[in-house]
Amino acid sequence: MSMQSPRVLPQHLANFQQNAAKTPHTVRILGTVSELQGETAKVACGTHGEVTIILTPDDHLQMGKLVEVVGKVVNVEGGQLGLRVLGTSDWGNPADCDYKIWENLVDATHRIKTIFYDAPAN
Repeated sequence: MSMQSPRVLPQHLANFQQNAAKTPHTVRILGTVSELQGETAKVACGTHGEVTIILTPDDHLQMGKLVEVVGKVVNVEGGQLGLRVLGTSDWGNPADCDYKIWENLVDATHRIKTIFYDAPAN
């Protein structure tokens, strides 16, 4: 695969964080924009918590919109893990999306890793 970007929930970020031997991993996350503050935003991922994302000047997110974020897993404020944005896709109104489908896709992605991505080396 050229550029793998497995779909994740916030609890999976630790599995994809940068280690001493490798660069940060690229992942995809889906959530609702819950906060915008300068160069950062928070995305609420259903009942799984929020993820802080570091925006680029080209990102134009809107509060309350559902977005898919492709980014590199990095350390953010307070030692938490977040994403440095590589790209975003506006998915529109969160009420129009069954988030349970995303959760099931993420679950399948991590149960059958060999189909979707090379497992990160620890």
